[in-house]
Amino acid sequence: MTARHLRSLVAALLVALGAALAAAPAPAATPVKRAVAYLERAQNADGGFGAAPGASSGAAITAWATFGLAASGQPPAEVRRDGGPSLADAVAVTATGAALGSTGDVERTILALHAAGRAIPDALLAALLERRRPDGSFDGQATLSAFAVLALRAARRPVTDPHVRAATRFVAAQQNRDGGFNFGSRGGPSGIDDTAAAVQGLVAGGTAARSRAIRRAMTFLVRRQRPDGGFPLMPGAASNAQSTAWAVQALAAAGRDPRRVRRRGSRSPLAYLRSLQASDGSVRYSRTSRQTPVWVTAQALAALARAPLPIAPP
Repeated sequence: MTARHLRSLVAALLVALGAALAAAPAPAATPVKRAVAYLERAQNADGGFGAAPGASSGAAITAWATFGLAASGQPPAEVRRDGGPSLADAVAVTATGAALGSTGDVERTILALHAAGRAIPDALLAALLERRRPDGSFDGQATLSAFAVLALRAARRPVTDPHVRAATRFVAAQQNRDGGFNFGSRGGPSGIDDTAAAVQGLVAGGTAARSRAIRRAMTFLVRRQRPDGGFPLMPGAASNAQSTAWAVQALAAAGRDPRRVRRRGSRSPLAYLRSLQASDGSVRYSRTSRQTPVWVTAQALAALARAPLPIAPP
């Protein structure tokens, strides 16, 4: 074979290889990447998020979007629309008025600032501690006290901090006989979301994953898994994406692999969440509802990333 023929053959092979690569299908985007893309398209010009695309930005939805995107590895400081304010900028704006809102507003804002990689103002932390009661609780409620522990830990308070320890003890004391937790206090009906919040708070507060309290809470959650793999808001109800996301975050906090949680042969809770993802990347609330798609997708995204609260900045 002459050099001329060899060059012609190589050129023909390169052309054929290029054509084959061009014709090859692009790798399918993962559920996490599709959810991220959906949220990025839903971001408002002010950097924040509303409950649905086109809705006005709100502090709560903006915080949950921050949790989901940060959990997926997207730095909130880099999430911006058309060169406008970033998601981290939008979170910082909400912090200026958070102290005037509810205890939950303050806690959620501290967690969002942490996930966004922003400093937590001393005034905001002081506003949270002002709401502490003599019994160590925050507003006398288990879920708000669990979120207080999460917020204090996000603010770099150690597990030995007296406020963290007192709130953690209060949460642990509210566990019901069935192993679950109510939003308020011991004796109220146990719910999946509130039990999951309590677990995350207890673990963040230094409670060992193998402790009796965590094991009982895990038993409560796992036994409430539905045949479709999801979890309901209250025992016996239908599955929904947000309660399932709460359960996944609690499982992850307790060191349990959500992929292996399959009650009586059901799919896993992660598979249930993936089954609710629409073609645009959003996650449905349930089989019959598409309510608050931005909020639901953001919360499902944190679960798909298996990231419990508090979410660390990427």
